[in-house]
Amino acid sequence: MSNFRRLLGYLRPYRYRVFLAVFLMFMVTLTALPLPRIIQFVIDRVLPHHMWHTLNWIFWIIIGIYLFRGIVSFSLNYLIGWLGQRVVFDLRFHSYRHLNRLSLSYYDQRQTGKIMARAVDDINVIQYMITGGFVTLITDMLTLVLVIPVIFLMNVKLALIAMAVVPIYVFNYKLFLKKIRPLSVEIRKSWDALIGTLQEKISGITVVKAFVRENYETEQFIKTIRLNYDLQMTQATLNRILAATATIIRAVGTGLVYWIGAKLVGVHTLKVGELVAFTGYIGYLYDPALRLVDFNVQAQWAGASMDRVFEVLDTRPEITDAPNAKSMTNLKGSVTFRHVSFGYSRDNQALIDINLDVQPGEVIAIVGPSGAGKTTLVNLIARFYDATEGAILIDGVDIRQIRLESVRRQIGYVSQESLLFSVSLAENIRYGRNDATREQIIQAAKNADLHDFIMTLPDGYDTKIGEEGIKLSVGQKQRMAIARATLTNPRILILDDATSALDSKTEANVQAALEKLMKGRTNFVIAHRLATIMNADRIVVMDKGRIVDIGTHAELVAREGVYQNLYNEQFKSAQDEALAELLG
Repeated sequence: MSNFRRLLGYLRPYRYRVFLAVFLMFMVTLTALPLPRIIQFVIDRVLPHHMWHTLNWIFWIIIGIYLFRGIVSFSLNYLIGWLGQRVVFDLRFHSYRHLNRLSLSYYDQRQTGKIMARAVDDINVIQYMITGGFVTLITDMLTLVLVIPVIFLMNVKLALIAMAVVPIYVFNYKLFLKKIRPLSVEIRKSWDALIGTLQEKISGITVVKAFVRENYETEQFIKTIRLNYDLQMTQATLNRILAATATIIRAVGTGLVYWIGAKLVGVHTLKVGELVAFTGYIGYLYDPALRLVDFNVQAQWAGASMDRVFEVLDTRPEITDAPNAKSMTNLKGSVTFRHVSFGYSRDNQALIDINLDVQPGEVIAIVGPSGAGKTTLVNLIARFYDATEGAILIDGVDIRQIRLESVRRQIGYVSQESLLFSVSLAENIRYGRNDATREQIIQAAKNADLHDFIMTLPDGYDTKIGEEGIKLSVGQKQRMAIARATLTNPRILILDDATSALDSKTEANVQAALEKLMKGRTNFVIAHRLATIMNADRIVVMDKGRIVDIGTHAELVAREGVYQNLYNEQFKSAQDEALAELLG
């Protein structure tokens, strides 16, 4: 119920429209009340006394009632539709904004498809409940409030008989609700798993086909949808049983009213028209109970969806600005690690007691075997994660005391996986700097040795990437990422194996451009090809989460250790390739 109240909180800014909607619901309900009385009047007065001229008036009265009801219903449905769309708009906006604020650790622990299901599908379920279920529920409640006094005024004895079955309705509903609600939660979880699996497998379809695993993946997907199917069928069965028992209860109540009412008509204490009108009103009494069954399905789905949406909104970012955090707009670029340790979990220490002092303008290369902690080290500089022990200082200030935005705006980051968006090439390059001119975009592309390729495209820099445009190679994506990072003119530049997918010629061109761009900045360069970092001011060698050596290329090659082993392996590999090429 707390999440339901929170959902109602999204309607608070539009409370006047909500009050208007409730008033319109009241009017819709009110227009239904005269009809049984009109039927009573026709049966008891018009037909026995042959008042045929009165039928004309009755005809036009009914037409007027339904015309008025139609106008009010249209206005109500339009208003409810607007309110539903507005709540969905607000929920989606707040959810997406909050997802952008959450730390990377949140995304490390969840499938992309599951996150998307909460931001899209769950909110859609809530919308359906607002635009459909709420209207029905409130209208039915208003109907009950209006009808119950009417039937008691008509005939107390019959009203008591009709009302006697209502507690059985309530008991029946609560009995099934205890079983249906947990099922709804399980169904939402299974739907999460279905969407997450689907997104993951579609993203990795190349791997699936490369290893001929289409049949295997189909079988695994069948297991996922089978679970969802079984849960859905169990819930559907419970809902149908609930509906069937509700129908039986209604039949019992209606039958008793007809039975006793017929006897009253027989002894002339009740007129036929009054009995017909009364049974019309108990339809208004029992129909809401039956519709409650259908609303129950929506409510349980929506309840589970609300829990999941608000669970996301209640998740607090792990990386936030300290209350007294300050902005630093002109970084010099010194970076200091003081006894820094970090683990993605308690049992997974990625960095152990890192101590490193980097001066402004230095080029620091970071090498080591896979899994040594190189990427994790540079991720801490951008504060994608916070150190679990120790401190990282930029210009002598603990990074946790600097506003996140002011730090990240002065860091250029090119990761191993160069993610681009389905917009134009120009928009991708200027992603980190919206005010960049076309000339600056072109210069950034030239620096990444990409300009000549772009100019061969029909739309040049306005060519779109993705489904509606071109597909870039891995190397071209890397050069795009380099252009994007350098355009922001960062004080600290991080290159995480940024040239690994480039051919030798392109790498040489890009490397020459990068060396120019690195001047005057603090640079962290992760590289597996040692030939690309031989000119670094210092090379940091990592292994198993620790810094095991620091020095220049000449110093590290001259002494035994991890770096010498890496160099010898790559040198031997290069020799073998050259020999094979010569013999070939």
